[in-house]
Amino acid sequence: MFSTQWSVNELAKRQYLFKLSTNGAVFTTLIVLQIIGTIFISGAGSSSMNEWEEMISVNYTSISNDSQVGLTLFWALIVGFLLTSAAQRNESFSFVTNRLTFQLANFYFICTASLLGGVTTVLIGSVMKIVALFGDNVIIETTGLLSSPLDFFSRILVMTAYTLLLMMIGYLLGTLIQFSKLFIALFGLIWFVYFTFGISLSVGEGDSVLYFYYGETSILVFVLKVVVSVAVLFGISLFVTNRLEVRNP
Repeated sequence: MFSTQWSVNELAKRQYLFKLSTNGAVFTTLIVLQIIGTIFISGAGSSSMNEWEEMISVNYTSISNDSQVGLTLFWALIVGFLLTSAAQRNESFSFVTNRLTFQLANFYFICTASLLGGVTTVLIGSVMKIVALFGDNVIIETTGLLSSPLDFFSRILVMTAYTLLLMMIGYLLGTLIQFSKLFIALFGLIWFVYFTFGISLSVGEGDSVLYFYYGETSILVFVLKVVVSVAVLFGISLFVTNRLEVRNP
């Protein structure tokens, strides 16, 4: 008899490919949300009118994909949370697996979903241009792949980083709740206190935790912050998961 000893990376890769094939609805949901945002939300742009000497009147509408960004980040938080569900854990037992390979497979999936979310959210701007062209006398002024490729790919990188960060936060929250249901009450209490009394967590003089990320002006430093944060979140998730009870056969 011959036995094949799979490496940790190979086992994680096989589980990752399985997750891609069984979680196609996750990506479909993202596309549907972005389409809905484009059709029903982007049309509500901010309109203004300028007049010069009562002879020339210019009406213009400013449209952005902020709504699609918000929907994508909400989607990322939910998907990260759902990856820790019992159904996701149980399906891993179809393979020869352990806690590490299970976590790595989830991380590969999270990275893939984040990249897709970042790319599609930026590209949805091109769809919004097409929608705007149905108006009369339309002049579109915006950066794009051909006019400003560096800015275009920078926006994809930043959006992917934000999506990855939110997905890992959702993943950690789900992991903690799987470890102990008491975290549900704790998160609910923190949410209530924060929004009731306006308590702002700070990392410096007057700077909120959110500003720690979106207030960064250097894209390299921003990416470094996100990478370090994601590594810490993943490390905590791995630490907590290793202490979960072993599944009964």
